[in-house]
Amino acid sequence: MPRVVAVGRFDGVHLGHRHLLSHGRDLARARGWSLLAYTFPPEFPALLPLPAKIRILQELADEVEVVDWKRVRELSPEDFLREEIVGRLGGRALVMGRNHRFGRDAAGTPELARKLGESLGLEVHVVPPFLLGGEMVSSQRIRELVQSGEVERAAELLGRPPILVGNVVRGAGLARKLGFPTLNLEIDPVLIRPRDGVYVAWAFWPKGGGPALFYHGKRPSFPNLPPSAELHLLSAPLKSPPTHVEVHLLRFLRADTSFPSPAALAKQIEKDLEQAQGILLSLSPPKPILTGL
Repeated sequence: MPRVVAVGRFDGVHLGHRHLLSHGRDLARARGWSLLAYTFPPEFPALLPLPAKIRILQELADEVEVVDWKRVRELSPEDFLREEIVGRLGGRALVMGRNHRFGRDAAGTPELARKLGESLGLEVHVVPPFLLGGEMVSSQRIRELVQSGEVERAAELLGRPPILVGNVVRGAGLARKLGFPTLNLEIDPVLIRPRDGVYVAWAFWPKGGGPALFYHGKRPSFPNLPPSAELHLLSAPLKSPPTHVEVHLLRFLRADTSFPSPAALAKQIEKDLEQAQGILLSLSPPKPILTGL
């Protein structure tokens, strides 16, 4: 079957990407063709790990093709369109954003694609940027927001909360001694790191999920300990801790801070929990991206 092909890293699969893919799907349906999302494995600092990106793209396109960037990065713009899009994939139409670049040294532009497409029998459709509140939605902007702790605005541009995914690892046991046991996480190394501090979050694990406090930081109150990422579940403790967790960042509570004593830290955590409970009353639980974590 002929294909409409949308090419991009699709990091985060944000509202701008959804806008582009929606245009591609409408075009494919009008032609009786298939929509294929052509993408690449994520690179640090990414907004999504590959399995999550694939899962979301599968909801928005008929097919998803993940391509090793090294295999195609040296192709000229003409060779990329002729050999990959038209030749290997049977592309009959290409959808791209106004700022999209492709081919060796990013030499390919929408204007060049249109010119080359005429001789290749390839329709080229350039989709204008997607604006939200007067701001252009982009992966770079969302990464900046996550790094500064502005996860609520990041969620608006993504269409869902930003996430972190990680394996549960053994910790120092400090949080349990303070009276607030946590799951210590080893965050997927490809993912961007949020601003150090405490967040209201929602966690998902196999056959479960619930609200939580999430901490990411250098533990300045305990300089002999390494930085950590920790999750304190607000629900009843788990009988058996999961091995893998998906964390949705809902609200930034406070910056990473040094406390004069463990007791002072424990008192602040109590305040964090009280504040988080109040915030959660006004929030709807997010939906997990990955299942069978």
